Amino acid sequence: MQVDIYLVVFLSILIVQTNGVPRFANYYQDHMVLQRGPQRALVWGYGDANKLTSLRIGDKIYETVSRSKSADGFSEGTWSITLDPVDDEGPYDIQVSQPLTNGTLMTITLHDVLFGDVWLCSGQSNMQMTMRDIFNATEEIANAEKYPKIRVFTNGRTPSSTPVEESIQIIQKWSIASSSSIGGPSWTYFSAVCWLYGRMIHEALGGRPIGLIATSYGGTAIELWMPQDAFLKCYPPS
Repeated sequence: MQVDIYLVVFLSILIVQTNGVPRFANYYQDHMVLQRGPQRALVWGYGDANKLTSLRIGDKIYETVSRSKSADGFSEGTWSITLDPVDDEGPYDIQVSQPLTNGTLMTITLHDVLFGDVWLCSGQSNMQMTMRDIFNATEEIANAEKYPKIRVFTNGRTPSSTPVEESIQIIQKWSIASSSSIGGPSWTYFSAVCWLYGRMIHEALGGRPIGLIATSYGGTAIELWMPQDAFLKCYPPS
């Protein structure tokens, strides 16, 4: 399933405390991949409410005002900016600035962000099985060093019955493909199916940046991976 990064908000829950200091939502990190054009990537995070918030990427600057009340499923004090379509793969730094209560301008930065195709790999134990546990694992893991434009992220087992904002358990932060980021501990990171599929897509598309998000939970049914509104359309209450 191909998704924009913000769809990860349905994976797990975190109680938000910012103390007035702006920050990115916790799955926006250095080395990540955002969805390339013609799609428009969303970048969002937290801070004080009713503050002018600016985002700089390349030669473009965007501005918004952080929310003063809950809206669109986001908490009070959140800011969100939808970028124009980005065709150049980068890498980019993304800077977000917001004034603090004392008037000081606070700037936070994401480094080494690529624009490509982002894929969500979810499912049961067959998706969770890691590279270390497959046939020819040693060679395959060593081979990962050749693919620095593939970036990987592993989310933990934190199911929620309602839509939520952040991940409470990130097992593996956004990482550049390497023998260590691909060949982690058994049944921890990184998903063998997800990696091998992503590498195939990367090669077939001429080396386009690929972001791979692995999130799996053994024995789960497909219905548990569906947003609530989609689930109710398929299975309306009797």
